[in-house]
Amino acid sequence: MTAPADKHSLIAAFDALAEARSRRLRSAPWLPFAVIGLLAVLIAGLFVAMVVEDRQLQRDAMHRDIDSAAQQITLRLTALSETLTTAALEIGAGTIGERRFASVASELVASKPEVIQIRFVDAGGRLAWPLPSAPSAVAGNAVEPALQPLLARARAAGTATFALAGEATTDPAIVLIVPSFAQARYVGAIVARVSPGELLRAGVAPETADRYRLSLQAAADVLASSTASAPSPSALSYSTGVSPLPPDVRLHASAFKLESGLVGSALVWVVGALAAAVAIALGALAHYTSRQARIDRALLAETALRRAMEDSMATGLSVFDTEGVLRYVNRAFCQMTGWSERDLIGSGAPLPYWPADMRAEHERNLRRILAADIPSAGFEAQVLRADGSRFDARMYVSPLVDEAGRQIGWMSSMADVTEPKRIRSELAAAHERFTTVLESLEAAVSVVPIDSTAEGDALLFANREYRARFGETDGGHKRLAQRLRGRGGPEMSGEALDEASGRWYDVRMREIRWPAKDYDGGRAVRLQIATDITLRKTTEEIARQQQEKVQFTSRLMTMGEMASSLAHELNQPLTAIVNYSEGTLARLRAGQVPSAELRAALEKTSTQAQRAGRIIRRIREFVKRSEPRRRPTPAQRIVDDAIAFAEIEAGKKNIAIAAAVDPTLPPLDVDPILIEQVLLNLLKNAIDAMEHATVRLIDVIVKRAPADGMAEVAVIDRGSGIPEAHLASVFQPFFSTKSEGMGMGLNICRSIIEFHQGRLHLEKNPEPTGGSIMRFTLPLAADGCGSDNAREPSEAAAK
Repeated sequence: MTAPADKHSLIAAFDALAEARSRRLRSAPWLPFAVIGLLAVLIAGLFVAMVVEDRQLQRDAMHRDIDSAAQQITLRLTALSETLTTAALEIGAGTIGERRFASVASELVASKPEVIQIRFVDAGGRLAWPLPSAPSAVAGNAVEPALQPLLARARAAGTATFALAGEATTDPAIVLIVPSFAQARYVGAIVARVSPGELLRAGVAPETADRYRLSLQAAADVLASSTASAPSPSALSYSTGVSPLPPDVRLHASAFKLESGLVGSALVWVVGALAAAVAIALGALAHYTSRQARIDRALLAETALRRAMEDSMATGLSVFDTEGVLRYVNRAFCQMTGWSERDLIGSGAPLPYWPADMRAEHERNLRRILAADIPSAGFEAQVLRADGSRFDARMYVSPLVDEAGRQIGWMSSMADVTEPKRIRSELAAAHERFTTVLESLEAAVSVVPIDSTAEGDALLFANREYRARFGETDGGHKRLAQRLRGRGGPEMSGEALDEASGRWYDVRMREIRWPAKDYDGGRAVRLQIATDITLRKTTEEIARQQQEKVQFTSRLMTMGEMASSLAHELNQPLTAIVNYSEGTLARLRAGQVPSAELRAALEKTSTQAQRAGRIIRRIREFVKRSEPRRRPTPAQRIVDDAIAFAEIEAGKKNIAIAAAVDPTLPPLDVDPILIEQVLLNLLKNAIDAMEHATVRLIDVIVKRAPADGMAEVAVIDRGSGIPEAHLASVFQPFFSTKSEGMGMGLNICRSIIEFHQGRLHLEKNPEPTGGSIMRFTLPLAADGCGSDNAREPSEAAAK
């Protein structure tokens, strides 16, 4: 093992090496770079000068060759022009006829390959003498229209004129027009067609064509070219005019790539070799220097990083040698323990930060460290600060190895875990309390993954109540969730019947995120809380049945109270039926009944029978026992049926009942029998209250309520009214202002209205006559629901 002093000497040597390399980096050898760079610049300048001079020589040679080629083309065109001018003069003098012209033209075409065609055009612009070699040309035909303006221009000039004819891109041609005059009178013109390509081949020397790409160009159009290949953009180029031709026709040339004279120059080879050697040397020196600079920078960065890491780490670092003596601590270690580096470095067991009562445990841990018996997860221990306070720390130990692979000690890292331990303890206590609360609930609490489908799949959580009711699987959770399916949303609630146990539950479900290591952000699960409400449902059912019995009894009592009036009302049509029947029988026995009178008597009998049937139907419908069933029902129908009963009693007391129903009101979502019972009860109370009234009128008004989706019904009387002291008690059971009343009517009415989500209340009538106003609200049917105008099956049977 290396001694501790060796470790300190290694660190010092490392720092000295880094500092030396840093100084060498700051005094880098820049002079060789400067000398080699200057030499490279001189060589490059010499090479560039030689290239420029060679380029200029090539350019001068090119100008000389192309100018010479242009002169040769000019001479050929001038000779052609002179020959045709002589012929035109002889035609004007009359010395050359058609045969002689054909002979001269044939000789020119044969001797000059660039001449394609020679024609003589008369003063009228028609072909007079065509060349015999052009059989398609017929004498007397007009020349092409494009040639007419050229003929006019040559006639006006009076001299030979060169011009371009034909399409420059498809059929380019040069036209020479020589006018002919006889004693100043224009008699025609000789027209010669010259091929630009043949002119270029015949007029340029072969050696010139071998060195350059030649072309005749008119502006941007190429009339003819010596080669089909396109010139290189970097090639030397030159253009010059050809004097007989129009000014826009120029001879253009671009040089082929030629072997430069520089290639064979020994001086160039020497300079090139020297430049290559300098470049190689410069590159090698630059590579070596940059590599050394990178190494030095990396060494400096590593040293600075090591120092920065040691000084800025929140973890306390310490180094023990193989004898268990503390040799190094970082700044964080000193800050955590409160001991200075001077107090710690060089100390052995017992160390200053060991508590006296835990010295044996710390010595045991130190022996385990030196014996390499410390688990990779580390160990916990209490540490004593310099001020006497303590904190819980977790220690991690690993071997300290030098660059030769030899172990020179042990590196220990220390982290303060006092606060994490406190938090873990509090979390454990909170979890225990939470679990205790959940386990003591009388509601079944369960958590199941949302994506769980198979029965008995993962039940993530279930409290004692759930396990007692549904077992250890998620079957109960899924059965109750299935009952609430279709209500939608992340939160659902409602009542559900578990068919397996036959019990009712109040179920509330919510989607939550279940924390788990295997899921990013938590797994989507469904929390369910189910409370057993079977007893409540049973109680509600019993109360509902009792309420129905009370309502039915109330209707029977109402009919009992109205029995005498109903009997009188029913006796009238029955008496009329008997009278009509006996009168008809008497007439039939006498044998003196005309068929018309018999039919009238039977119709009256039928009318009275229907009247009696309607009375019986209303009584039977009103008192029959049936389950409450809400359905869309027109308000007018309920009001009419209730008033039909009440009018019997009101008529005996000379009281009128007026109804006003809003015709635009939608149907009501109610049980019509129950609401008819309420309205009839209120009308009976109003009739009884108006025993001694002066204004004997009861109003029934039905309209939209201020609240959305509700209708308001008001029963207004002009009776004695309710005393102020009794206003708060009128809806209580067994309270009545009548001596013979039971005090259940208004209480039952309020129960029926509240069953329909409405409200029943009493007001004083503000009119001078006094009285009371009973108002109640009822829900309107949803849009699109039709009115239930059909009667019960028993009604149809009654009819």
